[in-house]
Amino acid sequence: MSSAFYALSILSAWSIISSQAFLIQQSKCLSQIPSTSFSTSVLHSAPAKKVHILPTEDDVTLAVHQIVESSAKEAIASRGHFALAIPGGSVLKVLSTLNPSSDWASKTTLAFVNHKCVPITDVSSAIEAQARSKFVDRWGLTNIISLTGSSDGTMEATEYENKLKALSDMKLPRDADGFPVFDLALVGVGDDGHIGSLYPNRDEINVTDGPWTVAAFQKNPPSISLTLPVMQRAKCTVISAAGQSAKYPNGKASAMRLAISDDKVTPKDFPASALREYAVWILDAPNGSELGMELSTIDNAVADVLIATK
Repeated sequence: MSSAFYALSILSAWSIISSQAFLIQQSKCLSQIPSTSFSTSVLHSAPAKKVHILPTEDDVTLAVHQIVESSAKEAIASRGHFALAIPGGSVLKVLSTLNPSSDWASKTTLAFVNHKCVPITDVSSAIEAQARSKFVDRWGLTNIISLTGSSDGTMEATEYENKLKALSDMKLPRDADGFPVFDLALVGVGDDGHIGSLYPNRDEINVTDGPWTVAAFQKNPPSISLTLPVMQRAKCTVISAAGQSAKYPNGKASAMRLAISDDKVTPKDFPASALREYAVWILDAPNGSELGMELSTIDNAVADVLIATK
């Protein structure tokens, strides 16, 4: 056997072994998500087209209030019902000062973008309990898609998806691919770029071809989260960031820059970037300070949402 042929044989054998090792490692990574089966897709970030920087935190709050009311009235006029998805965190504070101008809350179904797997009455941890205490009960909103309250993330994600799928098309429309289409999804972004409970460098962000919800085990207790395509396919997805503190004088300015305009990040390492082309972004001046953009107005921000929901 020639030395060249021998070397080529060794190289071929090593390639086969390496490929098998890679597939085994990939299988191990995917098996870390104990949810329903799914396929993965390559994700790319397109430019953000609807970004509004408003002067103050109060302006952002007022814009979100108008967006919720306008989206509700548009959906109810169109089919008689409004499907709203909300996260926890600062969005709850924003909604806590909204006083509905009509009875649209009685024709609204509320779901959660993400939720910890804890008893739903736990005000310290449960988004539902916090939302009820801040605004849901005051609004008179009774159609809420709730968790069962266990700490079993896999079961909670499956049951939550089943509850969503049990809703009629009137309450929660589907698109041609069978995904739900919320009239409005309010999505929060963490400093690390997580959206819902889709965290950086975890496989949950890759769940794009099937499940509506996924169990997320980044923290203990786990959470459930709407999957990326559900967030992307809402009639309108709104991301707002406002307010600052002594520790963070510009709020989430760096996170907003990475999410909206940094072409080096990927959805894998900064999940919020996967919503660039889908979301209407509404920031106050400090949170938008790293984007180098001119100030916008409440009317322009709301107009972008109205165009999306038509």
